[in-house]
Amino acid sequence: MHNSTQRHSSRLATPYASVSACGVATLLLGAVIMTSIGQPAAATGPRFISEEEAPPTPITTALSELSDDVRVYNDHITTLANPFFEGRVPGSDGMEYAKNYVEYYFKRAGLVPAFTVESEGGPASWRQPFDLGNDVEVTSENLSVSSGGAEAQELAAGSDFKIMTLGGTGDVTAPAVFVGYSIDNGPDDYSSFGEEADLTGKIAVMLRFEPMNDEGQSLWSGSGPWSNKAGFRNKIRAARDRHAAGIVIINTPGSDDLRAGTLDSAVGNRSMADIPIALMSTDAGEQLIKNAHLPEGSLTDLRKRADNGGPSVLDLPNTQITIASQIDRVAQKAENVGGLLPGRGDLADQYIVVGAHLDHLGMGYFGSRSGAGRLHPGADDNASGSAGVMLMADKLAQAYAELPEETPLRTILFLTFSAEESGLIGSRYYVNNPIVPKEQHTLMINFDMIGRIKNDRLSVSGLDTAEGLGEWAQPFFDDSGLEVVTAGGFSAGSDHAPFASAGIPSLFGIIADFHADYHTPEDVSWKINRVGAVKTVNLFTELVFAAAQRPDPFAPQDANERQAERRRQREQQRAEANQDGDEGEADEQAQAQPAARSQLKVTFGIVPGNYNDTEAGILVGDITPDGSAEKAGIKAGDRLVTWDGKEIDTIRDWIVMLAEHNPGDEVEVGLVRDGATLTVKVTLQGRGQ
Repeated sequence: MHNSTQRHSSRLATPYASVSACGVATLLLGAVIMTSIGQPAAATGPRFISEEEAPPTPITTALSELSDDVRVYNDHITTLANPFFEGRVPGSDGMEYAKNYVEYYFKRAGLVPAFTVESEGGPASWRQPFDLGNDVEVTSENLSVSSGGAEAQELAAGSDFKIMTLGGTGDVTAPAVFVGYSIDNGPDDYSSFGEEADLTGKIAVMLRFEPMNDEGQSLWSGSGPWSNKAGFRNKIRAARDRHAAGIVIINTPGSDDLRAGTLDSAVGNRSMADIPIALMSTDAGEQLIKNAHLPEGSLTDLRKRADNGGPSVLDLPNTQITIASQIDRVAQKAENVGGLLPGRGDLADQYIVVGAHLDHLGMGYFGSRSGAGRLHPGADDNASGSAGVMLMADKLAQAYAELPEETPLRTILFLTFSAEESGLIGSRYYVNNPIVPKEQHTLMINFDMIGRIKNDRLSVSGLDTAEGLGEWAQPFFDDSGLEVVTAGGFSAGSDHAPFASAGIPSLFGIIADFHADYHTPEDVSWKINRVGAVKTVNLFTELVFAAAQRPDPFAPQDANERQAERRRQREQQRAEANQDGDEGEADEQAQAQPAARSQLKVTFGIVPGNYNDTEAGILVGDITPDGSAEKAGIKAGDRLVTWDGKEIDTIRDWIVMLAEHNPGDEVEVGLVRDGATLTVKVTLQGRGQ
């Protein structure tokens, strides 16, 4: 381990060594118990063993060679990414456990509650609650099938079917029609529907996923298990647009996907159609098709027909389905968790914020890159950052305690945000509702994904958010044992962005080399580079400790000036690249951005308010000054619902629409403001204008 890590560990020591030692002792005792199973007891009662008697194991050997800080960090990361915490999605029991965990360790570090309850002067609280829109809840679900004139058979909710919250409330009885995979516009002109297919007054019965081979794997996916045609939303939209009265989606037999064996994916966050929709088990689906007595035979036979292409619409003779659903919207709350390390003297009323988002994607019903229905542990994103905040709180509390009482020190606010994955909602709420005026916030540090560092490479951005901040910070970077990649500008995709937009100097720490496990179930704790993460924590511990004692606060740099400087730098890079005869070099960073973003030629100038919203359209969370939206009169709190007459269902839909435009295009945007529907015309600006 690098010397700088050892130096930080000794000077800013942690009191948690006993916690880690207890964990190691438990592992050791467990190893001895396991080796003695089946052997006769030598004596009654437990026998305590010494470390010398315990047989060595790889995990105990590895842990014993690490610093106390790394062992504590290991405790935090493995705890927060444990399945018990349910992927830490807001509103879940697991997220509540995670907040309790952070609060416990803030208390243990000696912090004090950062907030007051309800109003000024109320009791102290570790939590800052805020609204997170509405959640959806199925309060009633029934499904029955009648075949050949026989009495309707009730199916069992939870085992045979589940009502999907991607649909709506309703009670419908209608003839059943099989529609294959319910896919429009697949590769090689594949379509489940003929040109005149009309599902009016019928319940569409469809297969989950997309055409597959004999092994149950996608015929269309270039990378990953399925293409974007396999998702629920496209299937539902195809049937909805053909006026189906209801939808039943069957877990496809023979598919090579664990989700096909469960009904857990029936939950969604936003309705796609105001009709009842059910997800049905494979067994129940096979019985449904068998009772229809189709010439084509079994459900597997119908699957093979759909796999081979061509229209798949078939009436299920003498088969009627009844679906009854009640879906209610319930108000959802989320909470930031914050603790204060009080400052001293003349600097005590100036605040430094150290933050990271605690939330993640739960079962992946929004934001997942690999599909819903599987646990997303979120070890790197962002248990790694939250663990860093807790460790840093303890180390700085000790450092403060060791300084003479008369030393002037700034107050440090340690914050774990909620609803970052839904659109930076928790951090934006704090910036709009700070515990002291924004002008008293002198620096913000944000950790997001610091756990998968490769080759000791860490990216730090935001150095241009204050005058001289980069030059001041450079010695800390040089002494960190890390290769600190100082990015020009900063990404707006994490919780530092609202602070920087408010004129608060902000630094963002994140891994320099991204990994394919981002927003997938594979983001698990055993892949975390504990040593690299602790080097990052130690770097920022030293940096914040120095910033807390610095006589003068950092002077924020104007956002417009920063933008102008970045444009100048880009133009200079392009000019230099052109002189060298290599136009591609200057745009290397831009080419590394996600394809959908790089394809956009225009900017609209809003920050979406909630990516996990249950209502159709896009809630406007914030407005870019002088952007296209602001100039058209669009305000924060508006909800965009139509785009040139087309309905906006999701942010993804809207991005596709935006990608069709050029700078200077005028679009007509329908929006809802305070319950009233308005239409505004927006002239789209080019990216970088």
